[in-house]
Amino acid sequence: MRRVHYDKVKDLMPPEGFDAQVDAVVSEWGGLLDRDSAGMLVVERAGRSVASFTRVADLEEGMEASLRASVVGISPVREFSRQDGTRGRVVNLELRDDSGFCRFPLWDEDVALVERGRIRPRSVLRALDCFVKRTSWGLEVSRGKFGSVVVEEG
Repeated sequence: MRRVHYDKVKDLMPPEGFDAQVDAVVSEWGGLLDRDSAGMLVVERAGRSVASFTRVADLEEGMEASLRASVVGISPVREFSRQDGTRGRVVNLELRDDSGFCRFPLWDEDVALVERGRIRPRSVLRALDCFVKRTSWGLEVSRGKFGSVVVEEG
């Protein structure tokens, strides 16, 4: 436990300092947090992310993944009719990290992120709790039901 979280802040503090901060967080929360959760809070308070991201090159069909990648392409927004007659919208992003690229569709309400300019070329996204499938266009990563897309502030 400690090693995973400490590795993210080892350039900021010695192991003893990390342990002391973990103990302080456990105490601050009245013992309601375990050391693992407290370690995550110490990492976040130090300005680092506790999330683990999968490299695009390591994606495989059927896996769940979280990515951190740059937007290098955006398709036009497309509207369509579903089989049940409702209208839908989709825009496809091309995401790239240092290991490769993948397609990332945004559906329906998420399309507004592009329309409002929140997502644009060179934006850096964190796509959390996504699923991976292979399509005729290559690997596609989609936000899952409980997933989220976070645009990093530049």
